[in-house]
Amino acid sequence: MKLHFHHLVLLLSSFVCLSFLTSCNQQEPPIKIGLSINLSGRGGEAGEHIRDGALLAVEDVNNSGGINGRLLELLIRDDKNSDEGIRKADESLIDEGVVAIIGHSYSSNTVKAHPFVTSRNTLLITAYTGSTQLSGQDDLFVRTSVDCSLLGQKTATLLKQKGVQSVAFLKDMTNSAFVVDYANRIQEHFSGAVMEVEFNSREHADWERIIHELLEPQPDAIVLLTEASMTGVALQKIAARNFTGTRIATLWAQTPGLMRHAGNSAEGLSIITFITPDNTRPAYMRFAHEIEAKFHKKATARSTRAYEMVTILADALKRCPDINSGELKKALLAAEYDTLMGHVKFDPYGDVIRPVYEVIVQEQQFHNNGEI
Repeated sequence: MKLHFHHLVLLLSSFVCLSFLTSCNQQEPPIKIGLSINLSGRGGEAGEHIRDGALLAVEDVNNSGGINGRLLELLIRDDKNSDEGIRKADESLIDEGVVAIIGHSYSSNTVKAHPFVTSRNTLLITAYTGSTQLSGQDDLFVRTSVDCSLLGQKTATLLKQKGVQSVAFLKDMTNSAFVVDYANRIQEHFSGAVMEVEFNSREHADWERIIHELLEPQPDAIVLLTEASMTGVALQKIAARNFTGTRIATLWAQTPGLMRHAGNSAEGLSIITFITPDNTRPAYMRFAHEIEAKFHKKATARSTRAYEMVTILADALKRCPDINSGELKKALLAAEYDTLMGHVKFDPYGDVIRPVYEVIVQEQQFHNNGEI
C-alpha cells in the first residue's frame, strides 16, 4: 500500500499524541499531606502564619523536583478551634487520602485529634504541641516541638539561676493539656513555694481577681502560661501594680502580637523556647525574604516551624520505599536534619531532640540569651 506524505504526517502526529497521552496517564498522582489548624476560631491569626509557612515549603519542594518526581500537594482544613471542627477537618483530610496530617495549633486540640487520626492509619505530625500525654508512645505521632518535660525542666533551671524561691503560675485553661502539664513539670524540678491562678480566656476574665491572686502571696517570679494577647494584658496589669520580680512566658507567647498587647511592659520578659530569634542561617534568611515577598508578612516562629516541618516530611517521603504512614515514620526517625532552625533528630518514639533557649524581650524585640 502506498502511503502519501500527508498521510504519513498525520499518522506520526497521531502516534506522538497517543504517546504523550499515554505518558500523561501513567504519571503518578501527587502525594497528599494535610494541614489541620485553626483559621477562623479564636486565635486564628496564628493559624494563618502556619498556613503560609507550609504553603511556601510545599512550593519550594515542588520547584526542587517534588518527591522523587511526584508533586507534593497540601490540603488545608480549618479546625475552627472546636471539638466538632477538629473532627470534621481531620476526617475530611483522611477521606482525601493524605499520608500525614500536620496539626493542630494547640496542644489540647492535638491531644483530642490523636486517637482518631492515628487509628485511621494516618501519621499525625506537629510543631505546636508540648503535652507529654503523647510522649514516649510507639504510635503514628511525631513532633518537631520540644515537650513539656524538657520545657519544664529548663524553666526550673532558669528559676534557680535567678535565685527564685517562690513562683506564681497564671494558667489559661483554654489549652489545659499544655498549661497543666507544663506547670506540673516545672514543679518536678523546683522546690520553692508555688501558687496557681487559673482562668479561661474564652470567658470573661476578671483581671482584678486574677492579678490580686497572683501578687497577694508576693512571689519572686510569675510564670505566664498564656498565649500572646493574654500574656500582653497580664504584663500590663502586673506592671501597673509595680511588680519587679522575674517574669517568664512560654513559646506560646513568642509572636509579634505580644508587643502589640504588652507594649513597654514586656521589657525584660524571659521566654523559654526552642526557637531562636537571632537566626542568621542562609536557609532562614532566604525563607524570611520569600515569606515577606509572597505573603507580605514578616517570618514568625509559627511560619518558620511550619516550613521546617514540611521540609522534614518531604525529606522522609523521598526515602520511603512505599508511601504509607508506617514507612513514613520509619524514615523520619532514621535520619537527622539540618534545617533553617538548626539540627533536628528524633528519639525512637518520634519525640524531637533539640536545644532550648532563654529569649529576652529588649526594646520590643526578641533576643536569644543563650541555651539553658
